[in-house]
Amino acid sequence: MKKPRLLYASPFPPKPSGISDYSVILVQALREFFDITLYSDDYDITDPALSSFPVLKYGKDEIDIDQYDDVIYNMGNSDMHGYIYKEALRHPGVVIMHDYVISHFICAHYHKANEKLYKKLYHLYKSFGISECVPFGIALMRHRLDDHFMATHPLNSELFKSGNRFLVHSEYIRNKIINTGFVDKKNVKKIGFIEQMGDDATIIHRDELFEKYHVPSNKTLICAFGLIWGNKLNVLTAQVVKRLHENGEKNISYLMVGQGNAADAELMDDVVMKTGFVTMDEFNSFVKYADIVVNLRSPTMGETSAALMRAMQMGKPCIINDGGWYSELPEDSIEKVDLRNPQESLETLLKTMLHDQDRCKRIGDNAKKYVHDFCGKKAVAGQIYDFLKDA
Repeated sequence: MKKPRLLYASPFPPKPSGISDYSVILVQALREFFDITLYSDDYDITDPALSSFPVLKYGKDEIDIDQYDDVIYNMGNSDMHGYIYKEALRHPGVVIMHDYVISHFICAHYHKANEKLYKKLYHLYKSFGISECVPFGIALMRHRLDDHFMATHPLNSELFKSGNRFLVHSEYIRNKIINTGFVDKKNVKKIGFIEQMGDDATIIHRDELFEKYHVPSNKTLICAFGLIWGNKLNVLTAQVVKRLHENGEKNISYLMVGQGNAADAELMDDVVMKTGFVTMDEFNSFVKYADIVVNLRSPTMGETSAALMRAMQMGKPCIINDGGWYSELPEDSIEKVDLRNPQESLETLLKTMLHDQDRCKRIGDNAKKYVHDFCGKKAVAGQIYDFLKDA
């Protein structure tokens, strides 16, 4: 039986994005159901796992989207999704909505010409009245577009009005999209967030990895993964770890595995460190060697976390906070910080986990089981196939 033709648009490696990593796993699973062509921006895809897929490049190759039976667009909140956004508006298909808030993307995408950006802001908010557009424009001019402001101004209405159908990873985002009134509930489906580690993942030897990045090998390693950014609360975590260290917990280190300078002021030899850019093999290896993973998001942009899923899949005890997708993770598989008093809550949790290995193992084992039971590659690919088939 001939498989339906699927055009799959996404960032791919070497683009530094959790969505890139997500797509590497997902397209291999979708291959059971579809004849897939990858649709990238104008760069060469570097992951060897994708070498057998045909690739079309935006702006370079001629493409007739209408010749495909289905189109999947992966949408996130960064400028690397620019061509995806344009094509989704012109040729509606199915959008995997990795972030509910896309205001960072909209501002970056239209920033090259200010008049275009202000026109876009007016267009996005005119149906809600000038009272919504004016504060955004004022904040933009004053360079005060912080995460809390962005979270309350998601700039997603144009996409939701475009005739696309949507796949999401939480009931929280499904309900938010339906409540906009722009998308019928039958056109929004929650799917599992796919497991992130393949059986062929390469793990680098601990001594080699730690020596390269000057990580002490004799300490309990508390890790955060991915872009170091304000709403990930890296600064708060660094301050808590430093305070624990000052109060006698000398055998701990906090390592931020990723890029970004939001927490540079908190760096402290062997206590608070960052790697900068790492390869995917190095990333996976640091997850394997982490003792505790801290993955906080406040305010939430309606995102999911590939890094958290990777850590849970490896059976790591993880600390998160309530909000969005995170609230739907099973209580016995994670620990949660109380955002009403996050510093005290995180400090108490870390103190407990540092001295209760049985608790850490129980949480990690439950996390691993959750990923195995609900986030399997074949199951998620089947959910997507059923949604596209029922269009």
